[in-house]
Amino acid sequence: MIESMYAIKNGTFYPFSVQEMIDCMPGNFGCQGGDICSLLSWLLMSKTEVISENVYPLTRRDDQCRLSKLSMKTSGVRIMDFTCDSFVDAEDELLASLATHGPVAVAVNAISWQNYLGGVIQYHCDGSFNSLNHAVQIVGYDLSAAIPHYIMKNSWGPTFGDKGYLYIAVGSNLCGIANQVSSVEVG
Repeated sequence: MIESMYAIKNGTFYPFSVQEMIDCMPGNFGCQGGDICSLLSWLLMSKTEVISENVYPLTRRDDQCRLSKLSMKTSGVRIMDFTCDSFVDAEDELLASLATHGPVAVAVNAISWQNYLGGVIQYHCDGSFNSLNHAVQIVGYDLSAAIPHYIMKNSWGPTFGDKGYLYIAVGSNLCGIANQVSSVEVG
């Protein structure tokens, strides 16, 4: 989401480090799911810059924070403000936020996604708040499709799903997508 908002603001796509967030956010449990709202709060309060993925690449495991060694070599982007909302039973407001503000980060239940190959997820994905275990970005939606759906960008790389994307039906808080929705302003 930070990448998307940076691209919207500056007209350039610049990949920022997910691994930095996994390793460096105090007490966030890294790859065990984390908490988007706590992460954004920490980034804002600590004025920590999110640096390039090229400098701090994804390893897909919890590790020691290497930020102090790397931040001297590169600059990044800072969070200037953020929101953290619940849109349970109000997904029309989530759609409006996507249309007027841009991409958002959401906490989801991704347990059933391990074998996702494509199509629209529309059943059998628990949406309870206690089942949230992963963060993804909603980058858009398609309400004119046979099954209206959100377009989600996952962090598992381009070999996952549809070139790194997946689709979830709108309207039922499937996989918990409406429980914890965050948007950011970057500087």
